Amino acid sequence: MTTDSTPLPGQEKYYLDQLFHAATGPGSDRMIDTGVFTRSQQKLQGDTILLLDEFPDHDGASCCFLRMATGVARTAAFQLQGEYQAEICNSGGWLLKPADPDMPSYWIPQAPVSRTQDANKRILTESSAAVTGFSASATELIVTISVPENALVDITLWRFSQESAGAVKELEQLLNLETQQIYLWNSQTDYSILADIYLYLIHGNVYTNRFIWPRMWKICSELDAYSLFVTMDGLELATGKLIYNLLKRQILFSVITRQDEDGGWYHGEWTDQMESHYRFHNGALLLLEAGMDEWPEAIVSESLERGAEFISRQRDETDIGTWFLHDSLEDSPELMDELCKQTGSRWIPNRIFGKSPTNKLILNTHLDTIVALKRYCDVTGDTRFDHLVQSARSATKAVLALRPAELLYRIVYRAIGLTLLPASKAERLSFLPRAIKRLTWMYLTPQVHRIKRTFPRFVMPGGLIERHLSMPHCDFNYPAVNVMDLARYWRCFPDEDLTEILDNAILAVTGTSIMEYWAEVKARNRQQFAVVVWVEAMYNICTLNNEPAYRNYLAEAILCAEDAKLGLPPSLLGADHEAVQKSQQLPCPSPADHRVRIVNLSRNGTMELLVINSTNGDIDLAWEKSPASSLSWYTADGRCISKPGEVDPACVTARSWLRGTGQSSPDT
Repeated sequence: MTTDSTPLPGQEKYYLDQLFHAATGPGSDRMIDTGVFTRSQQKLQGDTILLLDEFPDHDGASCCFLRMATGVARTAAFQLQGEYQAEICNSGGWLLKPADPDMPSYWIPQAPVSRTQDANKRILTESSAAVTGFSASATELIVTISVPENALVDITLWRFSQESAGAVKELEQLLNLETQQIYLWNSQTDYSILADIYLYLIHGNVYTNRFIWPRMWKICSELDAYSLFVTMDGLELATGKLIYNLLKRQILFSVITRQDEDGGWYHGEWTDQMESHYRFHNGALLLLEAGMDEWPEAIVSESLERGAEFISRQRDETDIGTWFLHDSLEDSPELMDELCKQTGSRWIPNRIFGKSPTNKLILNTHLDTIVALKRYCDVTGDTRFDHLVQSARSATKAVLALRPAELLYRIVYRAIGLTLLPASKAERLSFLPRAIKRLTWMYLTPQVHRIKRTFPRFVMPGGLIERHLSMPHCDFNYPAVNVMDLARYWRCFPDEDLTEILDNAILAVTGTSIMEYWAEVKARNRQQFAVVVWVEAMYNICTLNNEPAYRNYLAEAILCAEDAKLGLPPSLLGADHEAVQKSQQLPCPSPADHRVRIVNLSRNGTMELLVINSTNGDIDLAWEKSPASSLSWYTADGRCISKPGEVDPACVTARSWLRGTGQSSPDT
């Protein structure tokens, strides 16, 4: 391989250190400029686009996104002057470390990736870009990659100068807590180490980390951005590492740069239209509301205000009050027809409660929007949406109170319950229940929507809570989502009388085998996400109610998730701004054994932990980073086995858990 500065024919050449200066040179575009984060854009050779993220209060750290444009097949050489050693990084990817400590270090979190995308930046295909050459000497390091014909190639690179050399140590030295699986709410995939951020954060936008049904493309997702932010927040609180703070900023401001002029975020999940999925939009609001706790910059507050104004307009005024919509396709029959055409689904227009024909009356997004707007009011003090929230609460109260056709629904849902059995139990059914089960899923379940339109009802006998009233399908994974969102809603409005509804909904899961049914892997059905959502629901319930029974439900759900090899929600780290105010959050300790999972329920000056062992053997209770205070320890059946000042329990027994509680110290 040639090592001079002259590119080979058909080759582009880049000097790594120069990239971090080129983005702010002549002709650059400063996209964001604040006291804590800047993003600049520059066009380089061959229409290559360079984004540079910098942190003015931490001048020694910066990150660039390099995107080589589509065109003819070619190679690109990346050259770094000086003597460097390439090492595999414990946080994922590779570190380029200089022999001269005065020179900068580099982190490449992911290998170069080749992509194709459409005009709306939805990712259509994705594959690794081939590394075709590598050489290192005492004077330079050169890596050459292949750029395929008619494809983009993306590269992400961090630079740490001597002033930020501590960040390199942070990447190399990890606690067990930093390497445990975190389940991201929208992608339904796991984050495990720092480099995984860049499976989602791609050329300055946060995407899903899977190709989304029905069009099988990757779309931008503010809900994943919010998940990542809560994860980074919890790990920053636990470790005190600067790198997590920088990543939080990068996620926050990446979401702001993607906001449309009308204040909305658009996704194009289901159709060729760039429709907005309002649950994702609300993810952006919740992220901005959390970000305001640390960075009340004008650009953050302005983005939040415009986003709140946008979502406040996405509503239907019904006879029972304001109903917040699920997506922008509900704006017209033509858009709903387009949805059905491109996904093979159906919609049946009706005017239940005087709603518009296209309003699908989806409960969970309605609740989510109420929560996002209530949080907006709490964070900003702006009360302009209070009348809408109050009207939406009236609509919520009305639909949750519906109890028509009790006997009919009781019979129907007894039969449906047979279809929600895990395979191990379904196989043991006698002939008659087996026949009823088969007839139910073949003939009854597909007709439930007709019953719901005739006798509108969300809360069913037995406790399950339906998702919608105006779509011709049933989704029995959503009872978990509805419990989670009702718990979040209840936190916002503690005067609501939801105890009976939630207790019955919880019993509908904990008193049956539906969680085992969710945990099963089925072809073309991603229902396992319901197990992790149930964990999130129980976390929210536990932070609202001190009853030990709810802790047991939470621990049992985590055992189920661990058995299914699923990650756990980021809120369990203890930094969910909805559940615990920033000023009241306490750091999550890190176990000495990576197989132990920790739930941080600490709040209101009280530290509370669940320590869970999902293995078939006992595990020593030991810490590589200890809890912030001395705790009393209780077994799963509520027995106190250790008090502050006494020796902690020796172990967590197989397939069990311990609960620790205690007051935090004043300087925690």
